[in-house]
This record gives sequence, structure tokens and C-alpha cells, in this order.
Amino acid sequence: MTKKIEEKIGGVIESLGYLLYDVSLVKENEQHVLRVSLKNPNGAVSLDICQQVSEIISPLLDVCDFIQDAYILEVSSMGLERTLKTPKHFKLSLGEKVEVKLTNKESFQAVLKDANDLSADFELEDHAIKSVEYKDLKKVKTLFEW
Repeated sequence: MTKKIEEKIGGVIESLGYLLYDVSLVKENEQHVLRVSLKNPNGAVSLDICQQVSEIISPLLDVCDFIQDAYILEVSSMGLERTLKTPKHFKLSLGEKVEVKLTNKESFQAVLKDANDLSADFELEDHAIKSVEYKDLKKVKTLFEW
């Protein structure tokens, strides 16, 4: 269902100058919550941007009626520190510092240099490039240096 929602609202969000990072539908305290995460290629995602996107996609979602039950729509930035789960997440996070944990228990910090549909390339501290297939990744999280 979230794939259909992404397809419906992704173009609308892009027409506003932003990128759709993720859509998730969760149940919290017996209430359905539709979370829409954005990336602003020109800087931060402000509260005004979230409100603008929410006001535009809310009626569209109501008309499409993808979600049968009542739900709360939450529009937010993708966040400074987040777990990368899909090739799209990796592609939208190029150039960011990440912490990588592999299925073989190896872990390292690196800069995400490239990503495709099968793997991601990480630049290590010694500037060597390490290419890892997604199937070998246990967890990848962006790191924000304060």
C-alpha cells in the first residue's frame, strides 16, 4: 500500500521542489499514522515546508482512499541520523558519513560515495573504496557530527 501512496504523491512533492524520502504506515496507540519523510535538496526541511506539503497531499490522499481506516498524516524531514533501508535511501544520502554494520559482524565508519540497486560504495578513512552488496549489510545509519 505504501508503494501506491509513494507513486501518487512522489511527483506532487517533486513538483514543489522537494524529494520524497520515505512513506510508512504504522499503528500507534490504536491509531494509524501515515508518515511522509522529505528531503529538501536546497537545505533544511522547515515546518513551513512540512505544512505546505501536508496541505497539498492530504486532499489527494483522501480522494485516492488508499487507507480505509482513519489515520493521522505526519509530514517531516528525513532526519539527521536515520537508518538506511532501501536503495532509494542510499541514493538520497550520498556524501553523508555513515556507520556500517555487516552481517559478518564487521563494522566501520565511512562516507557513502555511490549506490545502485544492488550495492553501495563507501569511502573509508584511508580513502579506499569498499563496495558492499545490500544483502551483506546488517545496518547502515547516517551520522551527524555535532
